[in-house]
Amino acid sequence: MEFKINKVNFEKVLNSIVRLIPPKSTHTVLQNIVLEAKADNINIEGTDLDIFIKKSLLGDIKKEGKVLIPGKKILEITHEANVEEISFKLKELNLQINAGNAQFNIPALDYQEFPETPSFPSKNWLTLSIDELNTMANATIFMVSKELSRRAMNGVLMQIKENWLNMVTTDGARLALYKKAQKGENGELILPPKVFDLLDISQAEEPLEIFLDERVVGLKFGSTTIIARLIEGPYPNYEAVIPKTFPGTCIVEKGLLEGALKRVSLVSSPTLKSVKFEFSKENILLSAASPDSGEAKEPVACNYEGEKMVVWYNAGFLLEIMRHINTNDIVFQLTSPSSASLIKPKEDDKLIYLLMPLRIDSYE
Repeated sequence: MEFKINKVNFEKVLNSIVRLIPPKSTHTVLQNIVLEAKADNINIEGTDLDIFIKKSLLGDIKKEGKVLIPGKKILEITHEANVEEISFKLKELNLQINAGNAQFNIPALDYQEFPETPSFPSKNWLTLSIDELNTMANATIFMVSKELSRRAMNGVLMQIKENWLNMVTTDGARLALYKKAQKGENGELILPPKVFDLLDISQAEEPLEIFLDERVVGLKFGSTTIIARLIEGPYPNYEAVIPKTFPGTCIVEKGLLEGALKRVSLVSSPTLKSVKFEFSKENILLSAASPDSGEAKEPVACNYEGEKMVVWYNAGFLLEIMRHINTNDIVFQLTSPSSASLIKPKEDDKLIYLLMPLRIDSYE
């Protein structure tokens, strides 16, 4: 194998492949990537055993070949190279790299030691742009559960139902739902969150095709192919927990509430981050207290309709939700002090969040 390749293009592709390499693994082979020179293309593959990614880019190929090399080390060498083009030459299992005056000899492995890649799924389920999928993921993925015992909730639910594409995540205390009009065959899958880290957002308008099989999903965009093992379900019935009636509705300016909540939460319980919300016609009175830090309160102007209600929220959870809402005004739809509140951008029904209140008896 022998080829030359543009340094900038090669580094960009390596970055996205190496991102998948697990930081620690008992399978040392996973620290390696496949490098293949074939026809006019340089193909690069990596995996963490749950996700397999392959990218291609053009190169000046003198001799075809295929080898397994340490991914992070090759990326470091490429990153530090101060030349426009880098040369690679394989002699037996020794990879020679020339980057201007810098020369490297890197031990390599037989590519046949790389884990077998699953077959790419045959059923074309959905096509949308990278930007559309990335927008949905950015608004929801932060709520994926970290609790390993709840395996289905460690993933992202994608569902086509009645001409709507729904993306859902939940950690048990919160739920995110992003809805997008989408024609297609009804169906659903639970994706590993890491898949979304592999999208090339620099090609926002690039069409992305999603293919389905019983246990794996395939994604194709540009010169990239991804195969991911699906997370086994069933996913929790999210529709059953979304409230239908709301005794109270509050519209509040995001910036005002965000600032007040940050200030008041400075004295809240360091573990629960509990802040009391007293909803009334013209304002929300925020208050918090803890034995070690003292007390704080601050009113925030709002437009509230409904019965007066007192609800305790985890300030950290609520602030994280607000960071993902991109409108000036936020709508709170309240059910009761002990059941989920619905939070969403004003005049935008595509995105909703549910947040369970805290049950607090102290400092009432």
